[in-house]
Amino acid sequence: MKNRLSSNLLFGLAAASVFAIPAFAQEAPAEAAAKEAAAAEETKGPEVKFSGEVEFDAYTGDVINEDIKSHSYASTFDLNVDVKFNEKWSASVQLEADGESTDPAAIYNGAFVQYTHSDNFNVKLGDLTFSEGAFLNYYGYDDPADNAAGMAEHDIRGVEIDFSGIIFGLGYGRGDNDNLVCVEEDGEESCIGVAYDAHLAYELGLGESTLRPFVDYKSYQEAKHNELHAGIDANLKFGAIGLHAVYGLHADYLGEDEPKPTHAFLAEPSLAVGNVNVKGSVFYAYFDEDAPTVHGEEIPEYFFAYAEPSVSILEALTLGIPVEYHTNTLDKNDDVSTFDVGLRAYLTPVDGLEITGFAMFDIPVGDDAGDDTGLTLGLETVFSF
Repeated sequence: MKNRLSSNLLFGLAAASVFAIPAFAQEAPAEAAAKEAAAAEETKGPEVKFSGEVEFDAYTGDVINEDIKSHSYASTFDLNVDVKFNEKWSASVQLEADGESTDPAAIYNGAFVQYTHSDNFNVKLGDLTFSEGAFLNYYGYDDPADNAAGMAEHDIRGVEIDFSGIIFGLGYGRGDNDNLVCVEEDGEESCIGVAYDAHLAYELGLGESTLRPFVDYKSYQEAKHNELHAGIDANLKFGAIGLHAVYGLHADYLGEDEPKPTHAFLAEPSLAVGNVNVKGSVFYAYFDEDAPTVHGEEIPEYFFAYAEPSVSILEALTLGIPVEYHTNTLDKNDDVSTFDVGLRAYLTPVDGLEITGFAMFDIPVGDDAGDDTGLTLGLETVFSF
């Protein structure tokens, strides 16, 4: 009996070992493959992505009244290099060339690293840019580097925190935002070139609409020498009707009686029905007559109105008729206003390529705007990658 039990036990152990060997043999390659995949993930290095935009433009002078015909150019090249180290860490660097020529010099335009904790929270460290209340509909002022109803671009080197729609940035000014300020005390002039900038905004989503209140404070670390931008940017959507509206407050030397703040108001309606689109811009800025706050080209003129109905006649071709009124000045005492009307053709043969040609009549209506109606032509080509 004992011999039979022993034989059965030995047989069972042998059988178990025989069946176990194939199972072990099957698991070993799977485990090895997993380890190899993990090792490859660690050693493959960061993912690098290139993107950018190129624009090259050509314009004529007044082809009717100029005795010697003239022309001008503008060129822009933006290159972005985005680096993804893993799911949490990434970085970006930008190069830019921009100027009214055919060969603008390319320069470093900033870099930052980013930590993404979740969709609702991320932190950036490095070269950052903030702008608010840009002109969206009017093609002439749609570059926030130059013009904006709320605030043209402010460049800083510092930190930005984005949390659930709240955007906070703090850092020292860089580039054109790092101005030099000189003050005179007791007959001696001293200059300060260390400006810091603090930016706060909140983007509130309401269905297809958004509201974005903002405030930006810039200090030159000199008594009473500071700059403030504040306001609200609203993008409203009601079916086929859209409205972009901005209020912007622009102030310098807070706490002083002069200069007085400037108030800017922008309304940009749009309508899209089938292959017909209508868009417009109406802008007004209130400047104090005696002591206005003026920030370079940020506000291009104190009033203008623009409307452009357009129709898509082919899948890739749209024709528009722009109608515009411009005061062309920040001083209400200067009567140099003009009425402009013409034709714009938009060709988009493929995604990422846009070619725009136009012919515009410039009709003087102000007493000091001259007597001759002018005609200018232009061609703008933009492609992105």
